[in-house]
Amino acid sequence: MASPDLTQELTCPICLEIFTHPVSLECGHHFCSSCISQSWQKVPGDVSCPKCRQVFTQRNVRPARTLGNVVEKIREVKVTQPQEEFYCQEHEEKLKLFCEDEHKAICLVCGMSRAHKMHSVIPIKEAAQIYKNKLETSLETLQKQMDLSLHSKREREDGIFHMKAEVDRLRNEINSEFEKMHKFLFEKEQLMKAELERKSNKIFEDMENNLTKTMDEISSLEVAIRDLKSRLEVQLAPEFLKDIQDLLMRSQMEFHKPGTVSTQLPVDIAGEPFKYIKVWREMRAVISPVPASLTLDLETASDGLIISQDLTIVRFGNEEPDRPDHPKRFDVYLNVLSSQSFTSGRHYWEVGLGDKTDWIVGVCRESVNRKGDITQSPENGFWVIAWTEDCKSLKILDVISQLEMKPRKLGIYLDYEGGQVSFYDSEDMSHLYTFTDTFTEKLYPIFNPCNNDSDPLTLLSG
Repeated sequence: MASPDLTQELTCPICLEIFTHPVSLECGHHFCSSCISQSWQKVPGDVSCPKCRQVFTQRNVRPARTLGNVVEKIREVKVTQPQEEFYCQEHEEKLKLFCEDEHKAICLVCGMSRAHKMHSVIPIKEAAQIYKNKLETSLETLQKQMDLSLHSKREREDGIFHMKAEVDRLRNEINSEFEKMHKFLFEKEQLMKAELERKSNKIFEDMENNLTKTMDEISSLEVAIRDLKSRLEVQLAPEFLKDIQDLLMRSQMEFHKPGTVSTQLPVDIAGEPFKYIKVWREMRAVISPVPASLTLDLETASDGLIISQDLTIVRFGNEEPDRPDHPKRFDVYLNVLSSQSFTSGRHYWEVGLGDKTDWIVGVCRESVNRKGDITQSPENGFWVIAWTEDCKSLKILDVISQLEMKPRKLGIYLDYEGGQVSFYDSEDMSHLYTFTDTFTEKLYPIFNPCNNDSDPLTLLSG
């Protein structure tokens, strides 16, 4: 006589009946030969075990003869032994039906009663298979949500790792610069470090909060998946269907990806060279580094521009210079490039604006269009800002008009590998704007004094 545990071991996980012609998969689980064949019939390519989900590239099954012999013995015993069943407490009848309206197993008498007369009633084994399919679908959905959550977790962890690396790089840079200035700069060094730590800690806090939210989502998904897997292992239909609707509701949860947190340090921290410049100016008696010295390239200057003999001053003029046509020359817009170009490294230069009412300044790619109408935008290789009434039509960034006071001197900082072009009011080193992009070719400083006034743009010498 078979024990209940033995009967459960001899039950096919697919049809929930005693095995018929049992076969064994490579993972060691057993199924009826016809059940596993039907389960794999509509699956193209690789298949998997319905119980443990192990994937197989070959559809190899082996007859489980020993198990088959045991099953036959059990069948012989079951002919003479009463079967263990679940019974209706009210009518003491076997639970053979399932009420879809009330989501519970009932007996045949219940099914014919007035209480269930208008309800949708189906055979209990059919209901078990229906809800098993639903739970398996929910399990697949939750597995996908788990994959999304794990991917999000990796993104958060990678973001924290890269942020820490960037903070370490900046911390080392700060140390290197302040070692050159020794005791005189000790107090300022500590101040800048504290500012870096304060602002980076705030970013880390936001990133850690995001990671914590993701971990909470993962925990909830793990609980739901564990509950579904546990229920799917139940073989007896009434026990399997107990509180099935509540389980289905709990299985519908979705992974909510936390909002994006910036992984970039603020420009006033990451753009540390400008803090050094400000400090250097405060201690000129000790050290006096200066911005780079640039000169203008006459071959690129538009015909409407007047260039000084030392190639450091440009203005608009009515007198027409006698300049031959040249492939490098701008022929419509009043642009002129510097003779110096950059393909790597960090560079800083300053331009005197004075009281000019119109100007355009920045950098551009070597390959920009220099003939005819030009849309001066980053998409076309121009990273420039302006003070001009026409800048909107030219798609040039206008950030100066929003200031209470126009700068009289402009600082331009290029970090080629870092992909940044930043603009500063060089008198107090206040940040105006930063373009972020990827540079792949030679870059030139570009200057346009515009034609609304004759005041010059001046390249300030280091």
